[in-house]
Amino acid sequence: MVMSASSSGPATAGSFAVRQVATLLGLSERQLRYWAQTGFIVPSAELAGRVAYTFRDLVSLKVAKALLDQGVPLRRVRRSLAALARDLPEGEANLASLRIRCEGDAVIVGQRGRSFEPATGQLVLDFEVASLEREAAAVLHLPWVDGAGERDPETAYDFFLQACELEQEWGGSPADTQGFEAAREAYERALALDPSLAAAWTNLGSMLAEVGDVEAAREHFRRAVEVDPGLPEAHCNLAELYLREGKIELALASYRHVVELTPDWAEGHYGLARALLQAGRRELALAHLERFRQTAQDGTARQDEELSGRLQRANAVIDQLRRELRD
Repeated sequence: MVMSASSSGPATAGSFAVRQVATLLGLSERQLRYWAQTGFIVPSAELAGRVAYTFRDLVSLKVAKALLDQGVPLRRVRRSLAALARDLPEGEANLASLRIRCEGDAVIVGQRGRSFEPATGQLVLDFEVASLEREAAAVLHLPWVDGAGERDPETAYDFFLQACELEQEWGGSPADTQGFEAAREAYERALALDPSLAAAWTNLGSMLAEVGDVEAAREHFRRAVEVDPGLPEAHCNLAELYLREGKIELALASYRHVVELTPDWAEGHYGLARALLQAGRRELALAHLERFRQTAQDGTARQDEELSGRLQRANAVIDQLRRELRD
């Protein structure tokens, strides 16, 4: 399948607002926000004080959408995108010369007669990046109408995205039982339509843990791991429950599995460091706190409040551990 340009125009530099990206790629704004919140594909620019996407981000989004539309498991999509990000050239001019296609089970990127394979994955896709560039230039000039493109949820993923928004509105408030039930119902409707939606099991488990239903939370995390063994968030949440219950060795095993799955995920190193500190293994804890600090600073252009707080706490503990280990 070749995706040709629907419009022509000069190459464009700069940033794209969430609504522009949604229109360009046929994604909902809600879906883009969730992908950003979970760290799947994070906008790497700002526009008028708000998050925005670069053209390089658009390439990753287009490939991710094609992979997911063809039913490729999320963990394989993550691997393909990570490899693609490492091997894509810098600069829009270089990106525009690429052609991304499928040959068998491999994602192949070609440029000026040269081809390379970032990662394997089942992909039915063949498009010239230049055509995306022309479409992106055109979409910058489209008029916008507030509320356009929103519709009632129909699919499992629609209900999942609705649940994510409702969960954010709930915000973990114990007094807001109505908000909790609304988000819970949306997650449950998503899971009724698609029991393999691991992120829904994970998110609902986190909500249940927040209101103190630890056993139900644990079961939801286990279900998430069953349907997607490579989902680090579910393993990390299980480890957190073990840590709260004082089951240090189980927590250590789970956190180690997390950092093996995703070595560059800051949260895994932070959790493992906490478990190691409780186990009295200070040198190893220091190493993982330093890895947390490095990955958090390198991988996050815009620090959110929670991550910034963790970085501050990590810096204080790192300094303290270094002093103690020198003495």
